Amino acid sequence: MSAARPDRLADLQRAMRLISDAVDDLPAECRDLAANALLNVAAETVVQDVGCPEAGRIFARLADFLARGLQPPASGAVSLTAFDA
Repeated sequence: MSAARPDRLADLQRAMRLISDAVDDLPAECRDLAANALLNVAAETVVQDVGCPEAGRIFARLADFLARGLQPPASGAVSLTAFDA
C-alpha cells in the first residue's frame, strides 16, 4: 500500500460532495438505489486497492462503527484503516 498523499482527504471530501450532488440529480425512482450502488462500487474499489484480507478488516471496523449506532458523516471522512487504531 502506498503512502497517503497529503491532499487525499481533501480529494475524498470533494468526491463525496460531487457524488452527493449527483445523487440529487438522479431520477426519483433511482435515488433509493444510489446508496446500494455506491456501496458496491466502494467495496470493489477497496478490495482492488488493499486486497481481500485488508478489505475484510476495514469492513469489519465499519460494521463495528455502525453497530455502535454511529453513522459516517456525508461531509467528512471516517478513517477505517489499521493506522487509526
